Amino acid sequence: MAAKGDSSAEKFSRWGVTVVNVREHLEEIPHVAPVLEEMEGKLLRARELEGLQESLRGQAREITAELKKLASDGEKLRSRMRAHLLAKFGATSETLVKFGFRPLRIPRRVRVVEVPVPQAPESPTTQPAAPENKSG
Repeated sequence: MAAKGDSSAEKFSRWGVTVVNVREHLEEIPHVAPVLEEMEGKLLRARELEGLQESLRGQAREITAELKKLASDGEKLRSRMRAHLLAKFGATSETLVKFGFRPLRIPRRVRVVEVPVPQAPESPTTQPAAPENKSG
């Protein structure tokens, strides 16, 4: 039984079954020969393209792996270049910007004026009790 799904592979599988079985009975139904020939051509082209697509998938995987490696190596080289530029110009130099690096920003100190906090007057409950004098 041919596949029932709607994917391309399942469609092509169904075409193959149809072509093989119609070819076996072509003497009984000769009027379908032109349609059979056209369908066979489409099936062959579909199989070619599937093979090509699989080959390209493999190439895409290889290219992706190579791109990842290049990205990693490039970032290492950029890091080394940054170290050389920092040594030459200094970490805070604005010249680093034209090479694509951010200079170190030294935060400016803001002078904070201390404002005395007013204290609440002490209430009688918070004052220590005076010792009572027990003299005679």
